[in-house]
Amino acid sequence: MTVKAKVFILYTGGTIGMAPENPEQAGSPLVPKPLNELLKYAPRLGVKEGIELGFKGFDDPLDSSDVGPEHWLQMADYIEEVYEDYDGFVVLHGTDTMAFTASALAFIFENLAKPVIVTGSQLPISESRTDAVMNLVNAVHIAGYKATGLPRIPEVVVSFADKVLRGCRTSKVSSSSWAGFDSPNYPQLGEIGEHIRISEDLLLPMPSEGQTFQVNRDIVSNVVDISLFPGFKPSQLKRLASDVEGLVLRTYGAGNAPGAKGFLDAVQHINTGGRVIVNVTQCSEGMVEMGLYAASSGLLERGVISGLDMTPEAALTKMMWTLGAKIGDQVVIQMQVSQRGEQSENLFDLRYGECGNESEPVSEFRAYRTPDRRFSVTNLSRAVIRLSKFGFDGVKEGESIPLRIFMNLPSASIETPSSHTRCVADFSLVWNGKEINFAHEIDNSTAKASIGADDITLSIVVPENVKFWFEGLYLALFAAA
Repeated sequence: MTVKAKVFILYTGGTIGMAPENPEQAGSPLVPKPLNELLKYAPRLGVKEGIELGFKGFDDPLDSSDVGPEHWLQMADYIEEVYEDYDGFVVLHGTDTMAFTASALAFIFENLAKPVIVTGSQLPISESRTDAVMNLVNAVHIAGYKATGLPRIPEVVVSFADKVLRGCRTSKVSSSSWAGFDSPNYPQLGEIGEHIRISEDLLLPMPSEGQTFQVNRDIVSNVVDISLFPGFKPSQLKRLASDVEGLVLRTYGAGNAPGAKGFLDAVQHINTGGRVIVNVTQCSEGMVEMGLYAASSGLLERGVISGLDMTPEAALTKMMWTLGAKIGDQVVIQMQVSQRGEQSENLFDLRYGECGNESEPVSEFRAYRTPDRRFSVTNLSRAVIRLSKFGFDGVKEGESIPLRIFMNLPSASIETPSSHTRCVADFSLVWNGKEINFAHEIDNSTAKASIGADDITLSIVVPENVKFWFEGLYLALFAAA
């Protein structure tokens, strides 16, 4: 055989390598078997294509329900040991936690320039009717791109049934279908049929010259993933998050949660303890937009950060990696900026704080914030201003009051016309005596023209003799990831 490519197969366990514990006993439970038993079902794997295979198996193959962060690092170490010797890598894994492992490896691997294909099967390879052999063959073909003529994929992917999916975009969607995995918020990277077709335009770019492959081992596993449900009690939230460094909170819809004071006080308690809370949606598709509805404004005001359209698996593993890699405010920034293509947009969330109160209202507001250095106005896709618990003083109920917000125009007054190029919001608010929450999406061309290259100053102006207060002013800058 002429060797055209070299592929390393790492067997961790899972359904693909399972067989009855006692073959002589009917109904004997399935247990993971050693690597040599699995390989006898595909003895000529890669031979025709000229792919030379290397193998490594966990000493004790695992049901994927038992896989945890220590095993992710073990997988990463095995691949790092042979990284220079092989063109691609296949990780054989159980399906239950495959999406977590694929997401975790995506973050753990820095400057990955070779394909890491994670796969498994719904039925054991020892069964006469199984998806295991085809999944294994497809994974080897994709990893052995030099021999098969496929594009090089410089990232961690899940290859399963007829799909090739970005690892940190993948979720398990079925326990019985051959197509057990999907990528709900991102197109599949490839499709598998008579031919394997890879969409090269969707792949992550290759690392730049000089960026060498590395393994980030600083994983903080002291985090929890909590899903809200009707009747969820604040005391439960406090108890579950009492001794953690980070929390993924699965909320309703576009990021909504109970607005009851007790629940929001519990969120505030967790956040002020130095812990990070990331909001992801329970829905399989869509994204979190805190402040879009009043039901999510309370989380926004209490420092909860958006998980955008990340899967819960990606959000959890990204948090573990980020808490180990960053400190202070950079944890918040890093969680909202795409690292491995795990989210569709980057969010630069500028929080301007509160202004006045009902007892001491003010007549004007001007303040600036500085976006993170990674923000580029050329990539801006949209900008949203949100005001929470806004109130008027010196205004009769039912009276309509003009309010304008200007960007990077500190000299603005109510006399400055709404047609000015730096007027990013022009409202006529009817005061009914109750504090107002509202959000406004700025016209993109206006935002790009007004933002500039440095600090972003927001000015709120109202008519003379009118005063106001608010509890929070937020500017969310979304940029294409």
